[in-house]
Amino acid sequence: MTNNLVTVFMISYNQEEFIIEALQNVLNQKTDFDFHVILSDDCSTDHTQNKVDAFLENHPRKNLVTFIKQRENLGWMPNFIFTLQKCQEFGAKYIAMCEGDDFWTNDYKLQKQIDILENNQDVVLACHQYKELYNDASTKDFPYFREDFFQGKESFKFSQKDFEKFMRIQTMTIVFRNSALDLNLRNKYNYYCDTHIKHHLLDHGLGLYTKDFDAVYRIHGKNVFMSLDMRKKTKFSYDVYKDLIINNNSVRYKNLLNSAMRDRINNELKTQNRNILKKYYRKLIWEQYNNTKSFLQLLKYIIKGMFKNQQQ
Repeated sequence: MTNNLVTVFMISYNQEEFIIEALQNVLNQKTDFDFHVILSDDCSTDHTQNKVDAFLENHPRKNLVTFIKQRENLGWMPNFIFTLQKCQEFGAKYIAMCEGDDFWTNDYKLQKQIDILENNQDVVLACHQYKELYNDASTKDFPYFREDFFQGKESFKFSQKDFEKFMRIQTMTIVFRNSALDLNLRNKYNYYCDTHIKHHLLDHGLGLYTKDFDAVYRIHGKNVFMSLDMRKKTKFSYDVYKDLIINNNSVRYKNLLNSAMRDRINNELKTQNRNILKKYYRKLIWEQYNNTKSFLQLLKYIIKGMFKNQQQ
């Protein structure tokens, strides 16, 4: 059993431009407890591994990092699960997360979140607001909920039911109890991903969301998810919610499922002409009808699909 209270999960793939900033900000954490970093690089084809090696070589805290270099590319989610499993096996009480192209912005982020978890035994997951950083260096604040959830306070607690209905939590903002993680649950799903993991952590207690902006989610063409074309991205989101509904009877995801399908349909309307003639479009609107049983919505999409897209 480790003496470290926290294991920090990190993964990378072809992130030579970003990985050092991410790793440095983790190692900058000021805590009254010990922590350890497990970073798994998924067989990068750029200079990510060399940069990490050079950075750690003379770093005063290099002993805090286990750097794993995959010999073959596993793919984003298999490497994600591999690294989480290594963190769980390490035996620390808590697991914090930060992917290699995101970064933390507060040297006391870990301390603050561990204090929350230590002082709230009903809470299994602590998270916070974040900023998105774009290629033009602009940023945008991202809470995925209404401001009134805070009700004038610095934080609010939420349940699994709340998460299903309205919440999105970015991975680099969370710290959770190791005991709440059950990776064997992936065997019941077809599209197991970080959303499933967050969902099932909340099987064991509440989440607590704070107002802190202590991390940045970087939006760029090299994100595994952001690099997908829009059709693939919107389909993946839809498939994740459908997976949870079908294989876990998590029916409260239906609103998010329908929203994801609307995104898929609207993407076709923006990029294609006279969609009603296209089998793919007809399949989408019929599936949405089966999900919602809304004839008026179906009729609306039929009419929209009959006309030429004026934006092209």
